[in-house]
Amino acid sequence: MNLKVKSKKINDFTFELAISAKWEDIKEDFNIAKKKVAREIKLPGFRKGKVPENILMSQYINSVEMSFVQDFCEKYYIMALQKEELTPINQAQLKDIDFSYENDLSFKSEFEIEPSLKLPKFKKNMVTVEKINFISNKEEVDKTIENILNSQAKAEQIEKGSMNGDFLIVDKQELDESGLPIIGKKEKKYIAIGQDPIIEEKAESFTSKNAGDKVKLTIDMGEGEKNYEFTIETIQRRVPPKLDDEFVKQMDPNCKSVDEWKKNINESIDNEYKRKSDEMFHSSLIDQFVKLVNPVLPTSMLENYLNNIVNEVKQNQNNQNADEVQIREQYQQFAENNLRWFLLRKSIISDKELSVSTNEVEDFIKDALVKNESQKAEIERFYKKESNKNKLSDDLLDQKIIDMLKEHSKIKEKDQKTSELQGAQPNL
Repeated sequence: MNLKVKSKKINDFTFELAISAKWEDIKEDFNIAKKKVAREIKLPGFRKGKVPENILMSQYINSVEMSFVQDFCEKYYIMALQKEELTPINQAQLKDIDFSYENDLSFKSEFEIEPSLKLPKFKKNMVTVEKINFISNKEEVDKTIENILNSQAKAEQIEKGSMNGDFLIVDKQELDESGLPIIGKKEKKYIAIGQDPIIEEKAESFTSKNAGDKVKLTIDMGEGEKNYEFTIETIQRRVPPKLDDEFVKQMDPNCKSVDEWKKNINESIDNEYKRKSDEMFHSSLIDQFVKLVNPVLPTSMLENYLNNIVNEVKQNQNNQNADEVQIREQYQQFAENNLRWFLLRKSIISDKELSVSTNEVEDFIKDALVKNESQKAEIERFYKKESNKNKLSDDLLDQKIIDMLKEHSKIKEKDQKTSELQGAQPNL
């Protein structure tokens, strides 16, 4: 088909195509549309779909023209895209359609594409990025071990000397204003000293007590403040195991002593802080290069991404009536940053011809197996899934990009004591 196409670039991501075709070139498609309309018409005296052409063209010409435009403008638009080698990222807007029977067709289509980025010439010290090196301390090792011991603690019944953190089984008796028991207002209750509502001075009322002791207290147990008498029936305390070589072997069969276990925990803490440091540094590195290049975002790309975020937030909150405007405002900057990095990342991969081979993926998996022999079965099972291998390939490609950006950055390293951070202890 001799399709005429004129391309007009409106901005960095918006194009307009002016598309036209001669009647002789579209006549066959028009006849297809005519037959389609004829099949749906039923007139008195004629079988459905058997209306004579002269009646069809005199009474239903507008329907035929509309059917042709609806069915074939999209076809010609796709042909025009192929001719101009353009790939839209949104639904085109077809406009200025001009067509009537036995006349030429013309229309325009407006759509968005991914903008092509012009990357700067990469050189040394293009951006300056701070890298924080976290320095842990012995207290974090001790705190981690304390948490592990507490997680393995077993409940033991104590007869005397209740203390903060103990659990009590009590008879809770409600009292009237004169201090006498109210009949029918007695029940067994399981309470924890130091947990709401047994906190602060109320917790002190339950400490240093023995089984059989009574405590009178005005407290809100979920029904407003009332007077109660609590009779302590049993005291239960979670007692952590003794930290010795035997316990260590239960936690890690490869460890032979407490000192070795402490050393391993210290290394785990340091590795977790290193991972956190690298994560923060990579994020800052990406931010600096995104600001430097400042990719232009297509309107439809941002809108679609925000729509997906809104839907995901609604599903996670199980609230389809959540305020969409508020969600969009909350995630606007996040969406813009992610999409700008997406466009920059894509351009870097293309410009620098970066890729990850199958051998690189397999070598990574082999290395992981060597370093984690005790988890060999799990690792092999995990990477049997093609989706996990693909994710690994993407991760390795991201690392190549990060390494390339680091080569062209000025990195300022700064030590930070983890003791100075609030809530510093990492999750191991």
